[in-house]
Amino acid sequence: MDSITGERTEMSKLDIVFFDMDYTVLENDCDVLWKNFLADEKIAPESDRERALYYLDLHHRGVLPVAEYTEFQWKEFAGKTPQQMEQLSQRHFEEYVRPFIYPGAVKEIQKYRQQNIPVVILTGTNRVTAAPIAAALDTDLIATDLEIVNGKFTGKLAGRFLIKENKVLMAEEYCRKRLDTSPDRAAFYGDSINDAILLDKVAQATVVNPKNNLLELAKEKNWRVVYWSL
Repeated sequence: MDSITGERTEMSKLDIVFFDMDYTVLENDCDVLWKNFLADEKIAPESDRERALYYLDLHHRGVLPVAEYTEFQWKEFAGKTPQQMEQLSQRHFEEYVRPFIYPGAVKEIQKYRQQNIPVVILTGTNRVTAAPIAAALDTDLIATDLEIVNGKFTGKLAGRFLIKENKVLMAEEYCRKRLDTSPDRAAFYGDSINDAILLDKVAQATVVNPKNNLLELAKEKNWRVVYWSL
């Protein structure tokens, strides 16, 4: 079902479209699936499954402790090469992530691509685990980067963790450097209250399966609301 709560900018007037990833393109959280994959492979302890859900709840409430979370989420990267983690990530995508891609998201992405409008996945998930998803959907990717020293991951952040204001900064930077445009000529699809800052800046805001706090804001702001399922 696709219910529309506001006027939409004509596609021909859009320069670019951004999609959040978890619970927007996917009917799940990639980082939680990653921890489940690692636990199944005996790379991470069983307790990490529950811990991942704990952080997901904090994220949904907009109170994620970033430093604590990233240390937990990326600890298995430490000491590994990009090639090692890319191989794991590809297996993770094929076995754990691909089944959760929303057909509705695929349809929307194809619609914009048919109009020659660039589409970008914009996510706080790290680039290694997000890359196969963007590749499968044939989109560009803006993701959180991990630090590499002497050819190996440290398990630490490199640059910005892409959430809230940092997502806005990266969207603005991408628009300016790649297309000489700005978010007021862009569309953005998001699912979380964390996405509200960017949703409020774009020409065309769409919220996907919003929870109560975001649904109330979407009604107030007259944003488009869509409900997707598998």
